[in-house]
Amino acid sequence: MHGRSPERQAAASAEPEPVTAHGAMTLRLVLYGAGALAREIVDALKRLNAHATAIELQASIVDPGIEAPDTFRGRPVVRDIRTFAGDDSLRFVVALGEPGPRARAVAHLRSEIGARFATIIDPGALIGASSRVGAGAVILGHSTITADARLGEHVLVNPGCTIAHDNALEDFATLSPGVHLAGHVGVGEGAFLGTGACVIPKIRIGAHALVGAGAVVIRNVAPGQTVFGNPARPLPARPRPRA
Repeated sequence: MHGRSPERQAAASAEPEPVTAHGAMTLRLVLYGAGALAREIVDALKRLNAHATAIELQASIVDPGIEAPDTFRGRPVVRDIRTFAGDDSLRFVVALGEPGPRARAVAHLRSEIGARFATIIDPGALIGASSRVGAGAVILGHSTITADARLGEHVLVNPGCTIAHDNALEDFATLSPGVHLAGHVGVGEGAFLGTGACVIPKIRIGAHALVGAGAVVIRNVAPGQTVFGNPARPLPARPRPRA
């Protein structure tokens, strides 16, 4: 995927091939997170297991200082990721909905324990045979990815999204429920598209941009820019306070 920093390219080249939890296999999985997205992923795991996939959820991780019960979906909640150091059989999925925290969690897991990541694709999602999905990505149910799309590492596609032909979503890009991307759309690293946003063909959403819920994007969005509305426009600058 274009747009990666040299450091991220080096990390990606060192990353082993992703393990895809979609098909006949056995997988010991640890979730980073114990919130709403983690619950949705656990539901997807149950559906995968019903389709001849053997996935064993081992535990969930939450950051120190975050309030959480001692168990999540019947598995222990762990606050120190070094608990899993040296266990090469484990695979990890970061269940955090915001791209920034997700990227920081991935970097922490890699640096502390050399974590490898599973790619979770709900059996209710439709993925074109010519499309590719990167390590650590999560594709939830009732989403459609058509021909020759490229999704980077740790991309999150929430339920009911459409990713049309020749789209390119860079690492940590996040689509909220019901986002629709027409063909030849590019979504930059860490960009976030709100619920129900629509993007017309051949548009570029810049890295770390934010597209508001229900927005209709008909022009390119600059890196770091926030847009909203129909048609989508940049968020007005806040007036400066009077001296």
